Amino acid sequence: MGNRANLVIVENGDWTLHYAHWAGCRMLDVLAFGPEHAVQYIRAHEARPDLGWTDPDWADGGAIVDLDRRRVLFFGEELAASMPERRAMFDVLNVMWPEYSIGWAYGGTDELVDYLGADRDRDWDLGRPGMKLERVGHSSGLCHLVSVRNAEGELRMWQLKWGYSAAWQGPAMLNTLPYKGVKQLRRTMIPESGVHVDVEKRTVGVWTTWEARGLFDLMPERWPGWQTECWQDRYEEQVRRCGGALRVPSLNLVEGIATLRHWLHQRVFQACEDSPPGAGRCWSKTHDPARPRRDWDDYDDYDCYVVDSPFRPNRDDWYRFKTACEDQQALYTKSA
Repeated sequence: MGNRANLVIVENGDWTLHYAHWAGCRMLDVLAFGPEHAVQYIRAHEARPDLGWTDPDWADGGAIVDLDRRRVLFFGEELAASMPERRAMFDVLNVMWPEYSIGWAYGGTDELVDYLGADRDRDWDLGRPGMKLERVGHSSGLCHLVSVRNAEGELRMWQLKWGYSAAWQGPAMLNTLPYKGVKQLRRTMIPESGVHVDVEKRTVGVWTTWEARGLFDLMPERWPGWQTECWQDRYEEQVRRCGGALRVPSLNLVEGIATLRHWLHQRVFQACEDSPPGAGRCWSKTHDPARPRRDWDDYDDYDCYVVDSPFRPNRDDWYRFKTACEDQQALYTKSA
């Protein structure tokens, strides 16, 4: 078991690969507190001098911190699937990493390897994942949204269980979509990924908030004779092309930054080792019974609950993160 990640530092023209067993879905633990903490965090993990990359099928995350070119490239963060938290995450990272370019590796481990110009065998034969409808009335959870405008201009939409993109099917997708879909759809939560097909114009667009290993690269191959477009995480493109038939909530960045801040607080103040079992083992070491217990949302209670660890931000980095969140929340509130 574990949430594996490949972590890389590039410095002085060379790079070093490290292996993290529990960081795969928690890249903000690595990156949210700035360059100094990120380098410390990565170097505290096992180095892989033999350049042994964790296989993409097992790697739930990864990050490159390029100190030479001042770039950060990463994927694998559970908060990133929800669009308000995702957009807030990038805003905060841009503050915490001044003069750095921050990017999401939509190609997962393969994109990290390509960035470094490294060699690694890859197998993109991912098959054709099935498509299962979400339950009737599902509109408040994550889903994979497929929309198709047929040759007559009629639009239909399907809310599918999220996972691999239906676009992997290629044009065969049009014949394997379950049931008839719906003409109108109002959601209370923005989906985590989507595909929009226009049969008359022979165009297909895809977007996602997660790793889409090989998808963006192989779209022309999967859809021969079609114009393919990759929209990264821009769900707005699908909404626009569906016209008024698809309704999604406004992007609530105030709520997004609050959720982001809360969950990073939970991780830092409750998970005292880099694994789920470690949280329980270290509770007694971090909680001082001589001091009054304070609410978990009290963001000033740093010293009482955090042990000195290379996997935790120091006091200064924690408060820089806290301040960045507060400043962004003030900006969102002002512009709302």
